[in-house]
Amino acid sequence: MTLYSLVLFVHVSAVLGLCAVLSFEALSLFHLRRVSTTTEVRRWLEPVPGLPWVAMGSMLVIFFSGIYLAAQISAWSMAWPKMTIGALLLIAPLGAVTGRRMRAIRRACFDAKAINSELLSRLQDPFLKISLGIRIAVFLGIVLLMATKPELWASIIVVGISIILGVLSSVLAGRHSGSLAAPSPDVGD
Repeated sequence: MTLYSLVLFVHVSAVLGLCAVLSFEALSLFHLRRVSTTTEVRRWLEPVPGLPWVAMGSMLVIFFSGIYLAAQISAWSMAWPKMTIGALLLIAPLGAVTGRRMRAIRRACFDAKAINSELLSRLQDPFLKISLGIRIAVFLGIVLLMATKPELWASIIVVGISIILGVLSSVLAGRHSGSLAAPSPDVGD
C-alpha cells in the first residue's frame, strides 16, 4: 500500500461521509417542513448528533486530500481541480449559513411551548431547501468533474448546470410539497 492509495481511500471515505451528511440533512428538512409539534421539531432538528462536525471534517479532508492527490498526478495544470476547489468553496458557505439558520430554529423551538408563527416561518424558510438543493447538485457535479476530468469550459458548464439544477430541484420540490397542509401555528405538544 502506497501513501497515494491510503490518501485516496481517505478521500473517497470523506466523500462518502459528506454524501451521508447531505442525505441525513435532506431527511431532516423533509420532516421539519411537515411537523406539527415542537417535540417533532426537536426529534428532526438533528437526527444524528454531531452531523455538522462530520460535514466540516469531511469537507476539510476532501479539500486537503484532494490537493495532495491532484499534486501527485500533476493535475494542477488542468482546469477540473481548480473548478472542484471553487465548487467546494461554494458548498462551504452555503452549509455555514444553513447551520446558522438551523441553530436559530433550535433556539426558537426550545423557547416555544407550541409551534408559533416565528418557528413555523423558520421551518418553512425557502433558503434551507435551496441551499440543500444547490449543495447536493454541486456535490454531484464535483464527482462528475473528478470522474471525467474535463477541460476549462466543460468544467465551468458542469458547475454552472449543477447550480441551476440545484435551484430548479428546490423550486420544483416546493411546488409538489405545496399541496400538503402546513401545521397550524396553535398546535401544541
